[in-house]
Amino acid sequence: MELADMIAAVEPDFNAERNLLGSVWNGPGYHSRVPNGSWVHQTRLSIYYALALLDDGRPEYLERAAKVIRAVLKSQVTDPYDPAYGIWPWLDEEPVAQMAPPDWNWADFIGSGLCHILVEHAGKLDAELKREITAALERAAWSIFRRNIQPNYTNIALMGAAVTGCAGEILDNAILREYAKNRLAKFLAYTRETGGINEYNSPTYTFVALFEVERILQLVREPETRSHAGELLRLFWNELANHFHPATGQLGGPQSRAYGDFLPADNARFIREATGVEIPIAAPGKEGEEFCHFTYSGIRHRPCPPDIAVRFARLPEPETEVALRCIRRQPDTHSTWCTTFLNDDFVVGSASVSIFWIQSRPLLGYWRVPGTAVPAQFRFRFLRDNRDFSSAQLYSRQCRNRILCGVGLRRDLGDHHPGLDRPADGVFHFERLAACFELTGKGAEVSRNPDGTFTLRLGSTQAVIRPGSGVFSGIPVRWECSSSENGARVEAVFYAGPSRSELFDERTELTLACGVEVLPAGGASEAGAFTESVGPESVTAAWGSLALEFPRFAQKEW
Repeated sequence: MELADMIAAVEPDFNAERNLLGSVWNGPGYHSRVPNGSWVHQTRLSIYYALALLDDGRPEYLERAAKVIRAVLKSQVTDPYDPAYGIWPWLDEEPVAQMAPPDWNWADFIGSGLCHILVEHAGKLDAELKREITAALERAAWSIFRRNIQPNYTNIALMGAAVTGCAGEILDNAILREYAKNRLAKFLAYTRETGGINEYNSPTYTFVALFEVERILQLVREPETRSHAGELLRLFWNELANHFHPATGQLGGPQSRAYGDFLPADNARFIREATGVEIPIAAPGKEGEEFCHFTYSGIRHRPCPPDIAVRFARLPEPETEVALRCIRRQPDTHSTWCTTFLNDDFVVGSASVSIFWIQSRPLLGYWRVPGTAVPAQFRFRFLRDNRDFSSAQLYSRQCRNRILCGVGLRRDLGDHHPGLDRPADGVFHFERLAACFELTGKGAEVSRNPDGTFTLRLGSTQAVIRPGSGVFSGIPVRWECSSSENGARVEAVFYAGPSRSELFDERTELTLACGVEVLPAGGASEAGAFTESVGPESVTAAWGSLALEFPRFAQKEW
């Protein structure tokens, strides 16, 4: 979509009184108290709208861009004694002080837009506006410096390096320049040592990480910083290629953070353009519809390295298994390892340890469905009253297409979000708790088999669930299956009944052991016997060559 068309598409949403871009609010359920469906004016959308106007360059757009920039700048926290110094609110309607809580990432998000404006368009700005933008960028850079995000927060670690590196050059500030260089060097060293990125295989944030190093290469001149960015560019392309399934056009599991069921259409189109490979798009919508939310970034994308691009067209082998350490912990036995198995029909992957919050896909697969471009999606979830529950945790071991699973509880996390909505008293209220194997797609079928297993089937592929035992507060789990127009489920139900209140602490017992194998429809499992035993503090399970030990009682982080 051409830039002029992007701008024209959102012209009806421009508010000439506020000088900001309007949109329907669809927030994630935290940070903001504004109800979804409200008409709002987002600071992030508006600053990139101003950048687009400047990139277009028409005189009438330059005047509007200046007004939009000033409208965004006025909502920044400028009091140096305020802990939120240097950040912006998400919404013009909800100042930082009213957020729940403020999002410090907005120093990075808005700051990156200001970097583009000053580096690429300073000549189009009057002296006073340029001074105001420079002062705002300096505040944002010192907020980022003071917060000092570590490499395990992938996208913000990189975005903060871009903003502080660019600000250091604009301000001629040696401290910020050196900080950005060291921050990126630290990120690179950490990633080399770990073997992967902490926000691993995300259909959103792997692209954000890739785009941020492109931003560094576009805006920052410091040679060492640019060298690190170039190496990271290859690393992120490899990350995408290793998990990409050509037959479905999806990133196979596991995924650390995802906002939808499929690879976003704009990211799929980006891969097409960068690699030259005609990959399928599961839910294409309308060409350019993402610009209804104006996701313009100002980044000039670079082609995928040719030796990596070929991987998006075909698998390196008919059957491929990728195993990477994505989060390193001490001892290394507590690290998170991610395993993905791919063949021409399906892809399935799992994380060795991961929570079940709404953005996490700790066990995820896709497979082709004849007659449709939309693949089947297979997930393992933990649901509290049919919502993904952050205080449940998966433990797993995978070999090729077979995964041995254990489920337990965390006693240091929240409900819908792991860090933002834990009850003050630690007590959760619920009417139903269940672990759920879910196959999404029209025509999905489920069956309970004579040998006690369950089969989820769609098209030419199936997932065979081998149920084990489980318990919650002394009560055994109950296995159920169901289907609907859009999918089918196999569930291990821990509790279903009147509203219950439970403090999840070190005495709370919740366990489940089970296995899953993805096979061609009608294929027979050769996994071997499934065994399990319960000890004083842990459960041990084995299935063929796979073995797993996991805690009986609610745990704090490893």
